[in-house]
Amino acid sequence: MTGGTVSRLAVGHGGWCCELMSHVIFAAAVIATILSPVSAGAEDAAGGRTMGTSWSASWHGTPRASDPLPPSAIEDELGRLLERVDQLMSTWREDSEISRFNASDSTEWFSVSHETVRVVACAIELSRASRGAFDVTVAPLVDLWGFGKAGKQREPSAEALAAARSLVGWEKLQCRADPPAIRKTLAGVRVDLSAIAKGYAVDVLGEYLDSLRVSGYLVEVGGETRVKGSRSNGGDWRIGVEQPVAGQRRVRSVLSLSEGPHGVATSGDYRNRREIAGRIVSHTLDPRKGQPVTHRLAAVTVVADDCMTADAWATLLMVMGPRKGLVFAKDNNVAAMFLSRDGTTFKEFTTPSFEAIQRNAQKGAWWKTWMAALVFVSLAVGGLGVGVLIRGRGLVGSCGGLALMCDARDDPLCSACGVRPATGESSERPQATDDAV
Repeated sequence: MTGGTVSRLAVGHGGWCCELMSHVIFAAAVIATILSPVSAGAEDAAGGRTMGTSWSASWHGTPRASDPLPPSAIEDELGRLLERVDQLMSTWREDSEISRFNASDSTEWFSVSHETVRVVACAIELSRASRGAFDVTVAPLVDLWGFGKAGKQREPSAEALAAARSLVGWEKLQCRADPPAIRKTLAGVRVDLSAIAKGYAVDVLGEYLDSLRVSGYLVEVGGETRVKGSRSNGGDWRIGVEQPVAGQRRVRSVLSLSEGPHGVATSGDYRNRREIAGRIVSHTLDPRKGQPVTHRLAAVTVVADDCMTADAWATLLMVMGPRKGLVFAKDNNVAAMFLSRDGTTFKEFTTPSFEAIQRNAQKGAWWKTWMAALVFVSLAVGGLGVGVLIRGRGLVGSCGGLALMCDARDDPLCSACGVRPATGESSERPQATDDAV
C-alpha cells in the first residue's frame, strides 16, 4: 500500500486508523503467544572440560512440571556421564578400561562394560566396511608418530614403522555382547577409540536429555555435536562449520538442523599438526599405509542419525581423500561435505544426502515464514472482526477495507459500515445489527 493510499484512507475514516492499529497490535500479541512453544523460555546451559577438550549443552522444555530437575542437577549428571566415558575409553588414562586392555598381552576374553562393547562393535563394523581406512587398532601408529600420550616428534625408522604396522588390523580384534568382552588375537594389539569416543560421549548426553523428554537440545564435545527438536524460540539449531585454516577460528558455513536427532562431526588436518623431520604432518593417519595423510582434503563434515557414527565416518572419509571419499560416501548414502585445498582457497563437494538435508532446512525456513505470515494476517483480520462484536456496534474499517468495495448494485460489501464513505467525509458508526459480521 502506497503512502498516498494510506493518507486517503485516514482522511476518509477519521479515527479508523487508530482503531485498526489497536486491533493489529492485539492480533500480533496473540500471534506471539501462539507461535511460542508451550515450554518456551530461556534455554538452560551447561559446560566444562572433558577428554582434553571442552563440552557444552543447551536445552529447554523439561516437562516434569510437578518435580522438575534444576539445571544444576542436570549439569551434574551430564558431567558424571562424561567422566564415565573418559574412565572407560581414554588412552590417556592408565586406569581406563581400554588402557588396561591395551596393557594386557593376553589373547583371552577381557571383560569390559556394555558401553565399551557398543563402541568397539561399531568401530569394527566401520573398519570392515571401509576396508581398513578406519581401523580401531591404529594405536601403535598413533604412538609411533607422536600423537599419543608420549608425544615423541621424530621420524620413525622403516623398521619401527613395519613393527607397528604388524600390530594394526581390525581383524585382530573381536568383541561379544553377552557377557560383554573384547579380545585380541595377537599380543601387542592395542585399541584407540579417539576417532569415535567423543561422538559416543555426545550421544550419551543426548540420550540422557531424551530420557528427561526435553523439547529440544544441542550438546557438543570438542565440536562434535548432536541436536534434537528446535530452539526455544522455534528456530532451527545452527551449527557453524569452520574454515579449515590452522590458527584461525572463522566460520565458513552454517548448518541449520531441527527435528532429528542429528549427529554432526568434522575431521580435518588443520588442528592437531606437528613438525616432524622438517615437514608438517597431520594427526590423521592412514592405517593401511602407516603414514599421515598427504592429499588435498582439508576437512570433512558428516551428518548422521547419531554422533558416534558421524564421528567415525568423518575420520574414515578424511583418510580416503577427496575423490575416493566422495564416491564411498555417495555409495553409502552418507551426508557429507568435503573441503579440498585449491591453492589458497577451498573447493567444496557435497553428497546428495547432504544436499537433501540443506534443502529440507531451507524448505522448513520458508514454511515457518509463510505460516507466520498467514497466521498474522488471519489473526489481524479476525481481531478486527472481533472488535465489531465486542463494542456492539459497527466499526468502520473493521472489515479490512470492504467498505471501499461495492457489489454489482453499487452497494457496500461491508454491512457493518452501512454506507460507503465518500472521500474526504467522515463516516458515522451505526449500531451493529444481527447481520453485522
